Amino acid sequence: MKKFVLLFCVGFTMGNLFGQVGIGTINPTNSSMLEVSSTSDGGLTYKGLMPPRVPNIPARNTITPNISDAGLLIFVMNNGSGQSCLQIWDGGLWNDIYCVTIPSPEIWINEFHYKNMGTDSGEFIEIAGPAGFDLSICTIELYNGTTGTNYQTIPLSGIIPNQSNGVGTLSFLAPGIQNGPADGIAVVKAGLVIQFLSYEGILTGNTGPANGITSTDIGVQESKTTTQIGFSLQLKGTGNKYGDFIWNAPTAESPGTLNAGQIIN
Repeated sequence: MKKFVLLFCVGFTMGNLFGQVGIGTINPTNSSMLEVSSTSDGGLTYKGLMPPRVPNIPARNTITPNISDAGLLIFVMNNGSGQSCLQIWDGGLWNDIYCVTIPSPEIWINEFHYKNMGTDSGEFIEIAGPAGFDLSICTIELYNGTTGTNYQTIPLSGIIPNQSNGVGTLSFLAPGIQNGPADGIAVVKAGLVIQFLSYEGILTGNTGPANGITSTDIGVQESKTTTQIGFSLQLKGTGNKYGDFIWNAPTAESPGTLNAGQIIN
């Protein structure tokens, strides 16, 4: 009897593996191998399909498809020109299907340091934005990647100075910022999350201001074995808003000033 039940379960599982698959529906259309329904509760709520997201072109280039992978789809969050693009692999090259300009936050995380060789030292988070912006209405909220909980609030203060063409930075100490994986930093203005970034993975907040919000992984990280004290993760490139810049691997830090290789036009 036990053998019969076991064989039945194995057969049922294999049928599901090699048959049609429905998500949100038990009756996928005969023309598809996979059907994803926009609703699973009779139309009370609806949801969409999220393609795999990669933070930037360097992160995309770590994907190494070959000719047999033609049709592979991804969504590049920052193509280096301030746009986000749905892309398809044609067997030899990545091609844009459609690009959009995602609104950049008014202020943004411009540089931060959370981990280095030996004992962590000098952890900080730098905020950039338009000169004259009063940060006293803002906080930084730190999130744990394992639990999704808000574990620390850093009140902000001060007026952003004009360091170059109407843009500047202010830096804030962040002792106790966690070392990953998938920990996050949210910038909150008057109770509203305007940016939610993470490092070493993606998380979804389940407490505090970012409750229910999924982070965007910046695509670079620091290391306990290679990151030197005095180094940080930084935005570099040319522009005047967050979407114009790209996150870079650790280089010599510059808290409170624009980053080397960051040109404001």
